[in-house]
Amino acid sequence: HDIGDEVLKRVASAAAEGLRNTDLIGRYGGEEFVIILPDTDASLALQIAERVRSNVQASQDAAQPMVTVSLGIASTVGEDTCNGILKRADVALYDAKSAGRNQSRLA
Repeated sequence: HDIGDEVLKRVASAAAEGLRNTDLIGRYGGEEFVIILPDTDASLALQIAERVRSNVQASQDAAQPMVTVSLGIASTVGEDTCNGILKRADVALYDAKSAGRNQSRLA
């Protein structure tokens, strides 16, 4: 568990380095994170996601296992709910994983 905790800290730190001051990141579940990008269109969200993905991959540490991330991206739609956004992001995440991992997919 100690190594897993260190890996999670490394992923969170590397991901946060790819974000803007207005963005928020938080752990959502075991090994999942949610990143909120206020006032961001889909094109910019994909650019930020790629920066986050690249930062995590580059955060190699000889004492820890190699880590990559898959990202699912969803934008708000009309009177969307948090659950609706998260569900679409989750579907996009599984699309990214099914496509070979270590990539981003837009819902």
